[in-house]
Amino acid sequence: MDARFKMKIPRYRVVLLAALAVAFLFFLFQMRILPGTSQRGGFPKGFQLLDALMDLIRNDYLEERDPVQTAEGAYRGIVNSLDPLSSYLGKDLTARYIARSDKDTGTGLIIFKRYGTFAQVVGVIPGSPAEKAGIKPGDLVSAIGRRNTLSMSLTEVNLILGGTDEKPVEVKLLSGNETREISLARAVLFPRAFAFTSTPGRPAVLKINRFSPSLAADIVKDVLPALKRQKKPLILDLRNCAEGSLEEAQTFTNLFLNAASVGSFQKRGGIKESVACLAEAGLASVPVAVWAGPATIGPAEFVAGVLQEFRRAKVLGLPTPGVVARTERFPLRDESSILLVTGVFSLPSGRSLWGQGLEPNVTVPVKDQSDKAYLEETLPLLPKF
Repeated sequence: MDARFKMKIPRYRVVLLAALAVAFLFFLFQMRILPGTSQRGGFPKGFQLLDALMDLIRNDYLEERDPVQTAEGAYRGIVNSLDPLSSYLGKDLTARYIARSDKDTGTGLIIFKRYGTFAQVVGVIPGSPAEKAGIKPGDLVSAIGRRNTLSMSLTEVNLILGGTDEKPVEVKLLSGNETREISLARAVLFPRAFAFTSTPGRPAVLKINRFSPSLAADIVKDVLPALKRQKKPLILDLRNCAEGSLEEAQTFTNLFLNAASVGSFQKRGGIKESVACLAEAGLASVPVAVWAGPATIGPAEFVAGVLQEFRRAKVLGLPTPGVVARTERFPLRDESSILLVTGVFSLPSGRSLWGQGLEPNVTVPVKDQSDKAYLEETLPLLPKF
């Protein structure tokens, strides 16, 4: 870690914040502050401890601190540290989360991070402001605006980098031994959720940008007739696909195969909820290869994993991060909210796509991640046409 980001924190402050976090969890789950639940009478010890700690920080800490900001920092730390997808969102970020749409703007950075690490660039959208700024996979985003990213969740980072206009966002980047601060513009990144290309003498390519609602229906309408007419194999490019819903990913997967169970989500208590693809598979007869990598995140991992599991497609590229899970948002009374992972996905073989990620059938060297390199590895796996 860069020495500039190292800071010695007074021991008593660490103790106070740790105790505050514990008190918060006790308050959250014992007082049942989530809407729709009942409150118990009186104030339990956890709430009394929270009140006492806030009073100590307000009156005795060497610097004058805003108690609300101090408490929010503790809440963020304890929730964000659970896993990559769980997150505490303050009031402003909760409003942004609820208002997300396919028309939002972005920098073109695809980020992955775990708690206590800087946000790492795992993908850059071609033609985006990030690519034009010379940002590369492997670079670290150490700060956004004036906020250090170490304690942020992945959701926080993505919400702050995104927007609804083209107003630039200030970021600090670590690239090898070089540090630079840039004003990174935002832009509308994808006019459509997918792009389909068919070049004579080559397999057709279906590039998925995000798993938006109606994606599968649009593909049935616009892509399926061309594939049936041309009788070509298909390359499914998921390398920079990090957005969308698991429900749409399930519907999309059903275009390629039909099965009573393609895996299950394991919930608390070991309860398993099976996932089925029961509709007619319109692309069942089309030979498929999948391109994937570190920027293949969430719903895209689901698709690649299921197609690989059922031997419906070979996966080429690099390992994926392993974050196929359902999250649920719990609104709090102050209009902030908590995102919690409530189910993680495993394939029928028992292979988990949570934490472990997906290993490709064929590895494409990191030093050459070009389309040409992928195509050279893919052609021997597909039937001639």
